[in-house]
Amino acid sequence: MNREVDLLSYLPPFLQEFKENRETLNAENPEFVLVWNSADRVLRNEFIETADEYGISRFEGILKIIPSRADTLEIRRKRVMLQWFSKIPYTLRVFLERLSAICGDSDYSVVKEYLKYKIGITTNLEEAGQAEELDRLIEEMMPCNMVVASVNTIPCNSEGSLYTAGTVCYVECIEIKDDELPTEISCGIIGSGHMAGAVSHMEHIEITDKTI
Repeated sequence: MNREVDLLSYLPPFLQEFKENRETLNAENPEFVLVWNSADRVLRNEFIETADEYGISRFEGILKIIPSRADTLEIRRKRVMLQWFSKIPYTLRVFLERLSAICGDSDYSVVKEYLKYKIGITTNLEEAGQAEELDRLIEEMMPCNMVVASVNTIPCNSEGSLYTAGTVCYVECIEIKDDELPTEISCGIIGSGHMAGAVSHMEHIEITDKTI
């Protein structure tokens, strides 16, 4: 948060009239702005939700997290938040809370088949690092005797408009002759025609991991 610093306002009115005081304090204002911003940055970096790149890297160092280059600051904050507030014993309620934190606003579903020792998880994670965080969460919290079928789908909906047009050109030539006059009449048609065509192509590519 930027704060406007005016040191001259702290002096009594009769001292503000001296040019020496005004020039001196006006020259010191930018330095106090730097001090204020530095103090504000220290305060913000004490909390995960407001930490900047430097602050979140300190939290990652404590938790031994190595971020990837594709991770955004918001993704790094969520990952640190999930591990920082990890608690034992693990329950399904806690797992769903952390799953909801990973998914955010995206949809997800969990199908519980306890008699088959199986849990199905379907997510729609699109941001980089979210799928890896879900894998780590499953490996960390799920019991070893449970089979977890995790499927992540990224919906791709294409919307748009397609305009097509067609033209028909019709020309009728009527020839009128007078048999009594041996004169030949020539009729010519001069003009241009414009036609347009469109080709629509859609390709569906499915990427799977056969090892899963």
